[in-house]
Amino acid sequence: MIAIEPRGAPVQGRLELVFAPGRGATSLAHAYVSAPLKIVRPFALDGGRALVQILTLGPGFCAGDDYTLDITVEPGARAVVLMQAASRIFGMTGDAHATQSVNLTVHSGGQLEYYPGLTIPFADSSFVQRVHVAAAAGARVGVLENWSMGRSSRGEHLRFRRLSSRTSVAMDGTPVYADAIELEPAATDVAATGMLENYRYVASGFWLGASPDLAGVNSVDGTVMAFGHVAPAQVYLRALAMDGYAMGRLLQSAVDRINAAWGLEAIPLQRFTS
Repeated sequence: MIAIEPRGAPVQGRLELVFAPGRGATSLAHAYVSAPLKIVRPFALDGGRALVQILTLGPGFCAGDDYTLDITVEPGARAVVLMQAASRIFGMTGDAHATQSVNLTVHSGGQLEYYPGLTIPFADSSFVQRVHVAAAAGARVGVLENWSMGRSSRGEHLRFRRLSSRTSVAMDGTPVYADAIELEPAATDVAATGMLENYRYVASGFWLGASPDLAGVNSVDGTVMAFGHVAPAQVYLRALAMDGYAMGRLLQSAVDRINAAWGLEAIPLQRFTS
């Protein structure tokens, strides 16, 4: 077995992406990355969309790490951004934690789907994330996140110290949606009824500018899902699952339904993630 030792010094990773419309397609007009973040070339999807994978060089988040992601979509551009692999948060001593700030700006007539994928907190880890979405009227935005409650195979289920993630969405400066995940297993029985219900994966999503047909949308085996409208052209998702495979199937079906409402082909998420 090869052991990965977390690095000694924290890092400040930064990513800036600006998507602009081109001739029948979307181009990556500006890109700036600093280690350990990295991107590969955009992949062309149907409907003029460009898909960009974000990679992390190194094992994952360590104590004191601070990442900032700024993504802008200009009018007429359509982009999909996701992580190439699951994000891992390593154990930390004392009151140390890792942080990430995600700022998404989508102009009128632009479309951004931000699907970072699975995040796995290891034992004794602490992670604080803030996601801010600034959308103009007439923009389309989707944010979908998936969290493991620890590595079950290592006996680390609910052994992280803290998981804090808050998402806010504003349209033309007016708040339209807010979501918070605040879990501290040592302080509260988060597995209890009314919280995790003893499930091991949690997902949360929101789409602005989408009016999908929700008839016949059901949970798959081993999952619980709420998927509905909070306002016209605003859709939320909450899901719990016992295993990652079932959660993946559920989230793919939700993304498929959203893309169908937008008249776009489905995004095969597993094709671009590992």
